[in-house]
Amino acid sequence: MGEQQNEEQLMETARQLSCPSGAYGITTAGNMAVHNSNMISVTISTLKSEDKDRILEIGPGGGSHVPEVLHQASALLYYGVDISELMVAESSKFNKELVTSGRATFNLSDGETLDFVDDFFNRVFTVNTLYFWKDPDAFAAEILRVLKPGGTLCVAFAPRSFMEQLPFTKYTFRLYSAEEAKELFQRKGFVLKELDIHQEVVQVNPELSINREFIVLTLQKPV
Repeated sequence: MGEQQNEEQLMETARQLSCPSGAYGITTAGNMAVHNSNMISVTISTLKSEDKDRILEIGPGGGSHVPEVLHQASALLYYGVDISELMVAESSKFNKELVTSGRATFNLSDGETLDFVDDFFNRVFTVNTLYFWKDPDAFAAEILRVLKPGGTLCVAFAPRSFMEQLPFTKYTFRLYSAEEAKELFQRKGFVLKELDIHQEVVQVNPELSINREFIVLTLQKPV
């Protein structure tokens, strides 16, 4: 009974990480914001946003980092899409002033299509969502479609070598090596500009810290 209960807990953890919901979803989103803060900041910096860029984030979670995105340059416009209704509501609430001013917009996504016209964004980024894409090739093609020629995509994720050590990733997650992720985007037409490997220490709780490797792919839509 205990073993079955443990497996159910692991399945619920995986489900919440992919699409937070309910009271547990609020806690999950808060933990992700803390544990992924450095990864998010590195990715935002890697975007190298320029004045008046339109920026899309796939999977903003609770959206506490959105002000950091908008501080990178002047007159930026931010769009966030998430498969979680709870996260769209929470990120909109956290960034209420930015939403009211028109500088930030949050919308629900089906995780398969992007409800924007072709060549709309200068920059797209996503942190720790790659594992949950239903059809990775089709979604990569969607991102390419909404990017302007010469536009930049930054994808941050932890590689299989790290993720497979976590017991809940056997559910829901699709894991990638750096090479596999790179090949996914290249076969859909992206050009690889950089592949950066980072090391960090994540404080899981007051008693536990772990060493984590993460990768940031910087890709470009051909001109």
